[in-house]
Amino acid sequence: MRQNLVKLTADLDPNDIYDQLIEGGVFTFEDKERIDHEVTRADKARELISVLCRKGPRAFGVFRDALKPKYPH
Repeated sequence: MRQNLVKLTADLDPNDIYDQLIEGGVFTFEDKERIDHEVTRADKARELISVLCRKGPRAFGVFRDALKPKYPH
């Protein structure tokens, strides 16, 4: 899990997936604002993962689907 978190925070730009997470009912605009308050892209990615972990079991599937177009690996 830790190795995946390091990879995600190194590669993920939260701006790439906000719309899908909001449309999927996983994130709110308030969640996006909370994440955007972080300074670096890596800190934003870490905060996104932190928020995602509190969103319940369906959140991971929406997150995975949001990643597919920009992060196919």
